Amino acid sequence: MADGNRKQSPVWTFFWLTFSTAMLLKYGYTGWNYYPTIDDWIQYGLYRMYDDKYHEIFLHLTYHTRPLASLADLYVWGTFWPNLAFPLFVMTAMHTASCYLLYRIFRKVGLPFGILSAVLFGLLPVGSEATYWLSASTRLVVGMFLMLISLVFLIEALEKNRKAGYLIGFFLFQLLSFGMYEQIIALGAASSCLILLWKKRWMWLLLPISNVCIIAGYYVICKAGGNVEERGQTVAADRLLNHVGGVFHQFYTIMIDVHGEFYSRGFVNSLHVLREHHSYFYILAILFVSVGIGWLAYRLLWDTEPSGRRRAMQAGLGIILTVIPLAPFFILNDTGLALRNVFPSFIGIVLLLEMAFRLLLRKRAVYGAVTGLLVFVFLVIHVGEVTDYQKVSEADRHMVQQIVAAAEPTGEFRYGSSVYLFGAKEQLVPVSVSFLNHVRSSTAYDWSLYGAIRAIGANRQYPSVTQVLENRAVPLSTANMETGLLLGLEQDGSVAVLHSKRKITGNYELIRPDGTYFGMYDTSHQVFTRQ
Repeated sequence: MADGNRKQSPVWTFFWLTFSTAMLLKYGYTGWNYYPTIDDWIQYGLYRMYDDKYHEIFLHLTYHTRPLASLADLYVWGTFWPNLAFPLFVMTAMHTASCYLLYRIFRKVGLPFGILSAVLFGLLPVGSEATYWLSASTRLVVGMFLMLISLVFLIEALEKNRKAGYLIGFFLFQLLSFGMYEQIIALGAASSCLILLWKKRWMWLLLPISNVCIIAGYYVICKAGGNVEERGQTVAADRLLNHVGGVFHQFYTIMIDVHGEFYSRGFVNSLHVLREHHSYFYILAILFVSVGIGWLAYRLLWDTEPSGRRRAMQAGLGIILTVIPLAPFFILNDTGLALRNVFPSFIGIVLLLEMAFRLLLRKRAVYGAVTGLLVFVFLVIHVGEVTDYQKVSEADRHMVQQIVAAAEPTGEFRYGSSVYLFGAKEQLVPVSVSFLNHVRSSTAYDWSLYGAIRAIGANRQYPSVTQVLENRAVPLSTANMETGLLLGLEQDGSVAVLHSKRKITGNYELIRPDGTYFGMYDTSHQVFTRQ
């Protein structure tokens, strides 16, 4: 890739314009609307209702970890509720800019960054949770963007005579990025130290070390409370190796098994969505951008083969930058990798995949064709992803509206009341790829349903609702069954107020307002079954 050749700079400019178009198409199928799920209902819908957000939310609940992300939830992103399209656009713009910053950094340090690298970093489907879902992207995408800006400042400081301004910029932007997410701390510290070690700037290492000490000191001071007490427990030394092996196994499961579902199921479902809605112009737009990027990949491919030593360095660096972002999970006891947690490893993954594709696809035409094909497949998959978010969010909203409409007339739907939802489901509508909290319904957790009810109902005084799933043990006392507000979620999504009728056996029949039978609560097994 002769990207250092001035004659090719207009072609690169055309690529970044085309690539930006691809990034707009990535989440543009539903008209650039944003559809909140699980945490979003609380962080952006509920928290905005508090008058003194700083004291009631930040100092009381969220300051313990990721302080800048928590403040941004309250004073930046949450102010756009209920229309969160603009924050989604900002996340996508930052992600696109991060691709360009990564290109600049790679070129400065002599590492290959082809068109395929940008495509993988920007469009890889397994990154959708980290880049669409605002509860994740406002931490990971913003953190990555700030971290890459800091590295640009660092590299400029290494090349310029007037270093002080660039070093200050590096120090400040890196510290800001450290306030967004723990994995960004590991990635940013490691990346800057590697560059400084390579350039033999030993004294400058004090800057990233100081930032690590500052954020570590903050976490130590604020560890009493929030999720830090529960999730901040470190792994016992005798379990460390097994624990690290488990994290690698989770990473493998996501990158191979779950990632494969985006193609085996997600791609097929996305084509069905496009065909069902007769979205032929959108398909043409995806095809046009894919062909354009494929041609540019062919046009800008390196003619010279890198040496074996450079390949070895690229492979080693790729492995390091893939593994380093997983470091917090290696040492913390309460670990469980979600799809979003592989996003910080994308830089290392891109280095490895770029090298692998260059070894396998030696002909320019083949390289360009494969790159264009990948763009097409990735963009089609994202159509299904964003429509899954739409279906889940709209199902949440419909269910909550039904709950409020049914429960409010009883006069019992208020803070402190005991309310139970029989027939609840962990997932209200099916999605293409299901893994942990990826595109989950608010009913997946009691706390997310709590947030959804208050956010959608726009009332902080609504009570928590205990979900009683079918054939799932949920302990309920006689007082719960006879004095609590009992609701039933029907198969069609409607909600009815139920009344209980105790049988001789001690079990409770649940009856609809029209007198028909809804289900049975077995007190001996503490299990609810439908009719």
